[in-house]
Amino acid sequence: MKHEMKARYPAPSSVVMKMFADRDFHTRKLEATGYSGKYQVLNCVGDANSFSIRIERKVPVSMPGMGKNAPESTVVNDETWSLASKTGRVVVELKGMPLEMSCVTSMKDEGKDCVVTYQWEVKSKIPLVGGTIEKMVVNDMDKKAEEETQAAIALLKNYR
Repeated sequence: MKHEMKARYPAPSSVVMKMFADRDFHTRKLEATGYSGKYQVLNCVGDANSFSIRIERKVPVSMPGMGKNAPESTVVNDETWSLASKTGRVVVELKGMPLEMSCVTSMKDEGKDCVVTYQWEVKSKIPLVGGTIEKMVVNDMDKKAEEETQAAIALLKNYR
């Protein structure tokens, strides 16, 4: 299933890219969105041209009827950015789940703001019910995206 998401930041793309290319931004964003003690940075590499970070975290599995008793799953995010082109890629590995997720990312200036676009591809490997699972995952991503964007906006002041 293909799915496009956009996040708008009240800053130029040069500032947003500086933020996205900082390890501390990623850890502070996780702390701000409730992952304190539930993540670890597996790898982080950056230079004048590119930045990549690999983070493992424990996330609740959203399942109908589970509520707050939902089990946790291990998710590994691999995020890579080309600083000059302001494009990147995110690959998400959901341990033990028959799902593949990745996206191509880009950022551009729109007026005084920066818009980051995520072109997601979500694929379930389960026949018959795969489409339903993909829709559940996309709905969950949409719900969490606004919280993550707001947490990132709150951190922008550190990069101006």
